Amino acid sequence: MYKFLFLASIFLSLNAYTLQENYTYTNSTVYSNDLFPELQKKFEVLKIPDDKTQYRINAQIITKTFELNGLQIDTANVRYVNFTQLSPVDFTPLKTQLESLLSAQYPSIRIEEITISPRGYLKSLPKKARGVFDERFFQNGKGTFYIIDESGTRHYLDYTVRATINILHTNQKVSMRDPLNGFNTLIKQVPFASFRDTPLTLLPNEPSRFRSNLKAGQLLTIRNIEKIPPVLKNEKVIVEVKSDAVVVEFGAVATQEGQLYDIITIQKNDGSRVKAKVIGEHRVELQ
Repeated sequence: MYKFLFLASIFLSLNAYTLQENYTYTNSTVYSNDLFPELQKKFEVLKIPDDKTQYRINAQIITKTFELNGLQIDTANVRYVNFTQLSPVDFTPLKTQLESLLSAQYPSIRIEEITISPRGYLKSLPKKARGVFDERFFQNGKGTFYIIDESGTRHYLDYTVRATINILHTNQKVSMRDPLNGFNTLIKQVPFASFRDTPLTLLPNEPSRFRSNLKAGQLLTIRNIEKIPPVLKNEKVIVEVKSDAVVVEFGAVATQEGQLYDIITIQKNDGSRVKAKVIGEHRVELQ
């Protein structure tokens, strides 16, 4: 029993402290509990030159320092450790901008916290600083953007958003080409994390349908739906025939569906088939 407890304590000591690849610092002298705040034993690990705002060191040097002080740490395959001086910058203007952009995209979003950290030392924000975000940034709760200073230099920053968002889900199994409506969907509140495409927060204004079979509880994005074509297969359509200033109309049946301006085949009342262009809902123009 005692042997088991002894081995367990050794295992915990070897795995309790995992070295990270990136750290920020305020004091140029880095101590053990700067890397591992829960560590009670305090000793100097390294001293960063005063003229440096960024410093890189081999992880094995840090590991050796801990070993000399009777402690084992896990490098977790980290070869080099990067230290960046903590920037004395208030990122509130950029947080406000990001919150505004996300709220415009998702009116139902509930933002709890936004954190922003520069990739490198940033002494101050440029006047009227504006973040430049990737066009798909609103699909992820974390990412990277940049600002441009007065000299035209780009400064990259990482952001993390902790929030929840209302998104449409299927509430039953649906089949390809089933219409999308309030009977087969419901709204669920989910964490704002990472989405493969733009999530649907409301039912579309235009009549839409599912593009594939989906199971119940499926989170919906724009790639899951499509607009219902103005002309459907086996549907009766009005055919327009234009000749100079004269327009003649007659009825026919669409033998295939078509979106606006698609060329489809229709069947006339005499059984013959001709090509026609979709020009509106239930309307085609003879080609």
